[in-house]
Amino acid sequence: MNRLLSLALIFIVVATSCSRLSEVNVMNVEVRSFQLLSTSKANLELECLVQNPSNKDLILVGADGLLKKGGIDFATATLVKSDTIPPRSQSLYRAVFQIDIKDPLALLAMGLNISKWSYSDFRIDAKAVVKLSGGGKRAIKFKDVMLKDLINRL
Repeated sequence: MNRLLSLALIFIVVATSCSRLSEVNVMNVEVRSFQLLSTSKANLELECLVQNPSNKDLILVGADGLLKKGGIDFATATLVKSDTIPPRSQSLYRAVFQIDIKDPLALLAMGLNISKWSYSDFRIDAKAVVKLSGGGKRAIKFKDVMLKDLINRL
C-alpha cells in the first residue's frame, strides 16, 4: 500500500511540474549577435526574457530546425550553447545557434541585410528538447510553420 501511495505521489509531482512547463512565457526575442563564419555558415545568438513559473530548472538540451523559402530548403539551425533557466524567476536567456546555409547563391540573391528580408516568405520545421532539473524531458515540435507566425508567438 505504501508503494502504491508513493508511486501516486511521485506521479502527481511529475505531472504537476510538467504541466507548469506550458506556462513558461518567452518574451522580447532579440538577435544579440550574428557572426558570419564563412559563405555558408554563421553563428546566431538570441536573447530573450523568460518567465519560468515551474519549480524546476529548465535546460534547452537540443534544438534544430530547417528553414525553407518557397518550399526549398534554405538553411538549417542547430543549438550550440544555451543557458539554464532558474525556477520561479524571470530572467534573460541566451542561446547560440549555428546556421548552415544550404544554397549560398540564394542568400546573395536576397541580400545580406537580414533586416530587409520578409519573414512571411519563410517556413520552418523545428524540434527542441527541454530538460527539467528533476530529470524529465519534453520535446516541442513545429512542422511547416510560417516564420512570421512563430516570431509573433514568441
